[in-house]
Amino acid sequence: MGRALIQAVYEFARGAGIKRVYWQTQETNTAAMKLYDSLAERSGFIVYRKLL
Repeated sequence: MGRALIQAVYEFARGAGIKRVYWQTQETNTAAMKLYDSLAERSGFIVYRKLL
């Protein structure tokens, strides 16, 4: 299901002339990361935030 959803996003983006797709996941979401690693490359960015 996840693979099909991502592939659908890719197709929509291509049709709309979008050149890149980005998303985020938790470091602990290893099952998703395994899927994502098979469909895209890691950007090398880490997101930081501080709740105030």
